[in-house]
This record gives sequence, C-alpha cells and structure tokens, in this order.
Amino acid sequence: MSNIKRLLALQEHDGRIRGIKKELRDIPVRKDQETARLSGHKTALAEAEETMKVQQATVKELELEITARHDKIAKLRQQQFDLKTNKEFKAMDKEIEAVQAQIASIEERELGLMETVESAKSNVAEKSQELAKEDSMVAVDVTALDERSKIIEAELTRLEGDRPGTLEGITPEWLIIYERVFTRKNPAVVQLEDGICGGCHMKLPPQIAQNVKKQTSPVCCDYCARILY
Repeated sequence: MSNIKRLLALQEHDGRIRGIKKELRDIPVRKDQETARLSGHKTALAEAEETMKVQQATVKELELEITARHDKIAKLRQQQFDLKTNKEFKAMDKEIEAVQAQIASIEERELGLMETVESAKSNVAEKSQELAKEDSMVAVDVTALDERSKIIEAELTRLEGDRPGTLEGITPEWLIIYERVFTRKNPAVVQLEDGICGGCHMKLPPQIAQNVKKQTSPVCCDYCARILY
C-alpha cells in the first residue's frame, strides 16, 4: 500500500473527526437559535398582557368615578332635606340629574371598554397558547440536539482512538507534510488531473505531473501546497 493510499485513508478518517468536531461546536449555537424562537412569542404575550392590564386599570378608574358620583348624589339628596324653598329643591334636582347624566356617560364608556378588555383577554390566551406550543416544540428540538451531541461525542472518542492505527506504514516525511497542510486545508491530498490541481484548480507545469507519477517523495502544489497524486 503506497503512502498516497494510506494518506487518503487517513484523510478520510481525519475528515470525519473534523466534521464531528465542527458539529459539536455548532450544537450550542443551534440550541441558542432554537431558544431564540421563543423570544418573539414571549414579546407578543408580554405586550398583550400589558395592553390588557392598562385596559383593566382604566375600567377600574371608571368604576371609581361612578362610585364617587353616586356618593355625590347621595350627599345632594341628603342636603335636599335641609333646603328651605322649592326653588332650591328644584335646583338641587337639576344638579342631581347632571351627575346622573355623567354616570350614564361613564357607564357607556365602561361598557365599551369592558368589551375591549374581553378581547384583550382572548388575545392573551391565544398568545399564551402559541408560546406554550412553540416552547414544547423547542424543548423537543433541544432534546434531540442533546441526544445527537452524546452520539457524536461517542463517535469522536472512537475515531480518535482508532487514529493511531491509520498512521501505520506512512513515511514520516509524508506524514509531516500532510499534517501541516491538513491543519489549514481540507482536503490536504488531492488528485492532479490534466495538469490541474484538484484543490485550487490551478494549472501546474508538466514536470510536476512527472514527479507525481514517480511517488518517490511528496509533491505539493506550487499554489496551495496540497499533496498531489
């Protein structure tokens, strides 16, 4: 088995290790992306709840206004007992009627606002359900990523444990060059076809092709430094 064939086998092995390491690095990012899906739903729910609270507070204020005006009417009626003339009594009646009209106006506003509050409550319930549904889906996806992480961590351990065996039979000179190139480029070993490097796709001199055929020593691309075969 030639150095090139052994290096190609090593390169495939190292490529799998590199791919798994990249996936492991990406998993926390993907988990963050999954969790970020909830932010929009949380914001929508918070806004809906705030709108509902403001409307409920307004309804409460109107109820207090109505109560205050009813108290005012009660006081006016009490004061009527102390009036001396019919003219004063009628004037007090008109004042009471004016307050009653205010109450009717406030109650009308309150009724309309209460309908808005009910709509706001429905919106809060809807947003809450949407968040719960999305949260459940995110939990499933995050769990799947955690499980995937465990699986590929075990695979990485196995591959790294098997790597020393893939180095057997490779001439040190070839291995040193391969490992130096592989740290920067993947693949590190590429085919030279019709005088063109399979890595950077640059045209190389004919003499390079002749040297590659001999395989007596590593031949590297003049442009990208990859090992050629």
